[in-house]
Amino acid sequence: MHGPTILASGTHLTLDLLGIVAFSSGIHVRLALTATGRTAERAHHETRVLSDPADPDTQWSYLSVLLQLGSVVGVADPYLPRSGSPRKWGGVPAYRTEPNYWLGTCTRPHDIMISAGWPEIGLGPTCLTALLEPSPSTVTSD
Repeated sequence: MHGPTILASGTHLTLDLLGIVAFSSGIHVRLALTATGRTAERAHHETRVLSDPADPDTQWSYLSVLLQLGSVVGVADPYLPRSGSPRKWGGVPAYRTEPNYWLGTCTRPHDIMISAGWPEIGLGPTCLTALLEPSPSTVTSD
């Protein structure tokens, strides 16, 4: 288990790694993005319900995450994004999402690389590499 760690921080934006847990069947990665002020307004705009999905001028975006563990690399799709954040905190526009990611692969010791960004709201690319070590529950003996 690794976490929590700040991946990126600015005046109105924070991206946190809440945790990495290695299981025998894969890796679970939990992130949290918190935005306030104008950045929160942009995040709400980018994730709004599309009025006409067929209209090419109607676009949206979300936090983009790439995971790499050994030779396994892939763009991560969130599951259970839990982005039902309050629209205001203390009268200030606010946005929070806590996406979870799963990478189904072996858990032998490896560096895991997490790369994330959301340029549409002002979060440039950020990257973290952490060493995953075997936990006592996943170690087997011969």
